Amino acid sequence: MKLRNVLDMKAGFGGFAAALIESQIDCWVLNVVPVSGPNTLPVIYDRGLIGVMHDWCEPFDTYPRTYDLLHAAGLFSVEKNRCNMSTIMLEMDRILRPGGHVYIRDSISVMDELQEIGKAMGWHMVLRDTAEGPHASYRILTCEKRLLHA
Repeated sequence: MKLRNVLDMKAGFGGFAAALIESQIDCWVLNVVPVSGPNTLPVIYDRGLIGVMHDWCEPFDTYPRTYDLLHAAGLFSVEKNRCNMSTIMLEMDRILRPGGHVYIRDSISVMDELQEIGKAMGWHMVLRDTAEGPHASYRILTCEKRLLHA
């Protein structure tokens, strides 16, 4: 998978971006810190990374950029009480380039709804266990936004 632009939707301390750099994956990463959590932007900036704060209940200004990979670890279980999950998923679809991928790591309790929404949007999805195995409380949902054919 060739990556140019990556969006970490719940960046924490920028660990995902740091892992991409350490793996020598040449891409541009925007770290987003949700307004519903602690402000970790100073740590992200201290690591030499870029980031912004954002309310995922609102549209995300991406002009002129679209993204090849969206990373959302724990985002939906945190935002499900504040925002409509369909709204967040539709916003993800809008900013994701055709042929782009989404990596969601979240609690089992939100995965059924996320799969239903993703299927309605025409994404190809695969639900996987985490490294902790099938009895873990988290799952990984990998998604691909395929090109639409008439």
